[in-house]
This record gives sequence, C-alpha cells and structure tokens, in this order.
Amino acid sequence: MIISGQLMAQSNVPQIAVGAGGGFAQVFAGTQSQKTTLAFYGDAAYYPVSGFDINIEAQTGLLSGIPLNKKNSKSFNNKYTAGLINIEFQARAGISPDINGFLDFVRNIYVGTGYGIINGNITNISITRPYPVAYVKNTLHMVPLKLGYELNLVKNSFDEPVLKLDGCLNFNYVKGQGLDGYYDKLAAPYSFYSYSSLGVRYAISLRHNNPTAYNKFD
Repeated sequence: MIISGQLMAQSNVPQIAVGAGGGFAQVFAGTQSQKTTLAFYGDAAYYPVSGFDINIEAQTGLLSGIPLNKKNSKSFNNKYTAGLINIEFQARAGISPDINGFLDFVRNIYVGTGYGIINGNITNISITRPYPVAYVKNTLHMVPLKLGYELNLVKNSFDEPVLKLDGCLNFNYVKGQGLDGYYDKLAAPYSFYSYSSLGVRYAISLRHNNPTAYNKFD
C-alpha cells in the first residue's frame, strides 16, 4: 500500500534524463588473474514515476587478465563495447521523504537488472599449439545486476531533480564462453565482469505546463 500510494501520487510528473560516467572493471573468466581496468558509459533514461526508470546504456572499455601461474599461460586484453537495456527501482518509491535522516539516505538506493549484448575485440591471447591465435572477435549475451545510489544534487523551482549523481556496482553475467577469447577445455562455461562506476544524469521534467496537475517529483 505504501509503494502503490507513492507511485500514484507522483505518476503525472515523468522525467527524461541523459547521463555519462566511468569507473573500474574486473573480469572473471577461466583461471586468469584479474586486472583492474577503466570503462566508461553513457545512458538515457525515462522516469514514468519517481523512483522507477527504464534506461538504455552504452559501455566501452578494457577487460584484461594475466597468467595465474606458469602452468596456465592464458592472458588477454578485451577492448569491448556493450549495449544494455535496464530497469531500475529506487527505495524512494516506497518511502516518504523527511521521516528521518536514515530513511532519507535509504530512499536513494536502487536495484536494477536487464539484458545486454557485449562485443569483444580480444588480443594478446596466449594459446599453445596446435591452434595459436592472436585475435578473437565475438558477440555475447549478458545479464546485468545493479546496486546503486542516485542522489539529487540540483532541483528546479518546482523542487524537481535536475542534476543527479549516480554511483553503481554492476555484476554482469555473460552467457557462454569467449569473454576472454578462449574456447578450449579450460575455458569456463560462463563468465562475468564487475563494474564500479560514478556518473551524473541531467533530467528534464515533462509537466506539459499544467500546474493544476502538478505533484512533487522528489
């Protein structure tokens, strides 16, 4: 009841937002030792109600692994690009503002998931005979899981958010082999990469110039 009441109260102040940011990625694929690398993103989001959005996201960056020991000489660099569609749900949809400081903090936490495709351009692969390979290009399916914090930094005269700070921890499950370029018997049947990012979103409210229909979008 709390959630549905909040959603109905704020349903006629939708927003659109565009954003960008960057952060650090680590890939977990097979038996490589992971390296921390840089990745960047841009996104566009639609908020039909406060606390819920649907967004499309583009990522680009580097995923890299180095040999774990002398028995396993696998190494790779994957200059990847990815496209994703996500849904994100914030705690603010079910928690009223200004109850207390702790709940005001909790209101900004969100979770999300979706679907994506990652295109890999993989080099520096160390594969022993009989099939030495120097370059692999592939396309894989992925499922992102997100835990984030979206803070409204700037609001307009209607007390609606204009500039948002977005910090997020991403766990991206990649289906099948090949994220590291390997398809041999030691390759894991699945892999994933983590992505810790920080960015900003610029939001525009869609009120249709109808003050009588205005409800606060906090």
